[in-house]
Amino acid sequence: MHCIARLQSVRLVVASPLLLAVLAVMAAPQRLAAQDTLQYINEPGGAQVVYGTIDAEHTPQSAMGFMLKQVDGHFGAKPAVSNIFQIKGTTSYGAFFTLIAKNSGNAPIAGEVIVNMPAGGQPIAAILTDNAATFTKSQPVMLKALDAAWHTANPIPAAAAPAASAAGAVPPLHRVTAGDRSVYISLPDGWKVDSIAGGSVQAEGPKGERVGLALMIQGIVNSRAAMPGRIAYPFGGDVFTAYSSLVNQSRANQHLPAATFHLTSSKPLGGGAIQVAFDLNLQDGFGARTATARLQEIGQPNAPTWALGFSNSSLPNTVAAAENATLLAVMQSASQDPNVVKAEQAAVMQGIAAAGARADANAKAADQRRIASAQAFDASMSDIDAQSKAMQNYTLDRSQIQDNEANGRATVSNGLADALVKSDPSRYQVVPPSQFLKGVDY
Repeated sequence: MHCIARLQSVRLVVASPLLLAVLAVMAAPQRLAAQDTLQYINEPGGAQVVYGTIDAEHTPQSAMGFMLKQVDGHFGAKPAVSNIFQIKGTTSYGAFFTLIAKNSGNAPIAGEVIVNMPAGGQPIAAILTDNAATFTKSQPVMLKALDAAWHTANPIPAAAAPAASAAGAVPPLHRVTAGDRSVYISLPDGWKVDSIAGGSVQAEGPKGERVGLALMIQGIVNSRAAMPGRIAYPFGGDVFTAYSSLVNQSRANQHLPAATFHLTSSKPLGGGAIQVAFDLNLQDGFGARTATARLQEIGQPNAPTWALGFSNSSLPNTVAAAENATLLAVMQSASQDPNVVKAEQAAVMQGIAAAGARADANAKAADQRRIASAQAFDASMSDIDAQSKAMQNYTLDRSQIQDNEANGRATVSNGLADALVKSDPSRYQVVPPSQFLKGVDY
């Protein structure tokens, strides 16, 4: 219900058009001897690129394992790999990782490994690393540096140049933000931002292109029973089936037609997340779509409510070939402003603490003023007040959120509630109307 003003699909393939261009050059015939090709690119702030050829006997799996071992040896810590993927239509593979560098003052490091295994050619690879706090901003810069280095060492013959741009040219992108300015994203002319809040973003293009990053459906009732005006699905089942059902429940609440979903592939990503590819039709006039999504349940099996985190994108099949590169460039351009997100979370936590103090004071005052009255009348009035508060929250797009550590509650916007639950689901929880407390929530 929260964060789904417009439903979008997902492409979590992390290859940007620039990365595809880098790999196109890296896949060109190599003229340098293996022992002479280990090269370093040092960027300001500590970001570094290492690239070169590797043993021709490697398989894709062993090449990726070999490169990750080099990372382990360099930093003195085993990298935690979040996602391994193959670039569609190429012989190139990639993986993102994080680690704590034991030999560098326990600094948090994030990075990316890229390997290319051309048939009958010399395998080549690159490692991009930086401090985890700045990797998302420095990664595009490192890719450009790697692209320039490989173009210099291995220029593509003029006759081969069209193949590198077969996916279509990316038009000029313009960096924009909106809402609480917690996310910046670069969009071509004709695209628009639907929402930016709490570190999430939704955008769409004029040809039906859709992108949604770091989104969340909250307040999912942990039940199979249908609940008019709310969304419900049992926690812990098939995540894609849950996603399809929740999306259509949300669409029904917005008086939109049901979308159709057909799963084509699914793979685990670790940590309970999955990546899915599927055929989608939103019944929005653009016809059948090709879509992917990263899905992850957030919550506990026996909790009354839970949340579904997701990122997604989709393209109508009629424009998929021409617009895929642009869609990837848009997704790759998005970056959060951590200062805004932290400030919002800090403000909400302070508000929760203050609300907890007020609740304690109100409870004590209520005990002192309490007089005998008809219990049935009190119960009836309490229910009316609670439902009034619930309707007020629904109308104003707000949620009641509980801080389990501070034992406090507060009324916040849905965007901030989403961000808090996503940042620490064991600490923060959206309170359903059935659990509202008089003198605390209303």
